[in-house]
Amino acid sequence: MGGSQSTRKVTLEQGDMEGVVKVSASVVKRMRGEPEDEPSSTGAPPLEPEAGRSRDGIPRETLLPHEQKAVLHEAIQERDRYWQDKLQSVEEKNAQLNQLTVEQFHKAAEEVEAKFIKQHYKPVCQDLQEAVMTCYIENPKQTLNCAQQTKAFTSCVENARLSMLQLKASS
Repeated sequence: MGGSQSTRKVTLEQGDMEGVVKVSASVVKRMRGEPEDEPSSTGAPPLEPEAGRSRDGIPRETLLPHEQKAVLHEAIQERDRYWQDKLQSVEEKNAQLNQLTVEQFHKAAEEVEAKFIKQHYKPVCQDLQEAVMTCYIENPKQTLNCAQQTKAFTSCVENARLSMLQLKASS
């Protein structure tokens, strides 16, 4: 950054008349509108309408310093308007994307609710489940004493599962 020197050579000389600046041939060449070697990569309008020329197309060296300031100020305002328009455009796109994302989120949430949350199941083998829980509470250190209740609960759950599968298969 700043370590390399520019390959353009610009020579400025103070003329006899106050407020008039003489420029080198390469600057005059660019002022005539001949293409530059390095095009702008930002897509933004140039700070000045055309290198070396005022907004009216008058060569810059014929403008007085206060006129140069006015032209430069106008060019800066034009650039500000350009970037404000760009910013507004990006903000509008962001708002549209945000709205789309919110809509997609709500749609996905509704799909999940329809598939999973709104399904109601009645408890299966609840009395046997309570018997197993009671047995475990009464025999915290002797869980093998609850093997009979656990086996009955497991058989009940398996039979309920098989009957549900048969109902779905026949439908």
